[in-house]
Amino acid sequence: IALAGNKFDLSNKAVVSTQSTGDLPERMLMNKVASRLGLTRMTFQPYSHQQLLEIINSRLEGNTAFAPEACMLAARKVAAASGDARRALDICRLAIDIAEGESAPQVKSFHIQRAVTDMYQSI
Repeated sequence: IALAGNKFDLSNKAVVSTQSTGDLPERMLMNKVASRLGLTRMTFQPYSHQQLLEIINSRLEGNTAFAPEACMLAARKVAAASGDARRALDICRLAIDIAEGESAPQVKSFHIQRAVTDMYQSI
């Protein structure tokens, strides 16, 4: 940041932010400041079930802890609700906890279903 007199010269600077909600600038900045920023928003589409399945499978590469149908169910449930990859991975983590609590050798579809139910009840 170059100093121009007593003020910072921000004329050639950019602020890049990623967020889950689209109203962060309005909520966090005063109107005077927000109006001078010149906001440009890029909205990304939610992940499809196929993309979520690829993300889940890439995290499980070489691991047989999940039945293939369990991965598909997690991907489809999350794609239908939000398309958020973080949510899909959270559901898989919770399903692992459920399966371990039952001493199950592998995460099955019913573990995913219970994890989905538990996760969306807690929201």
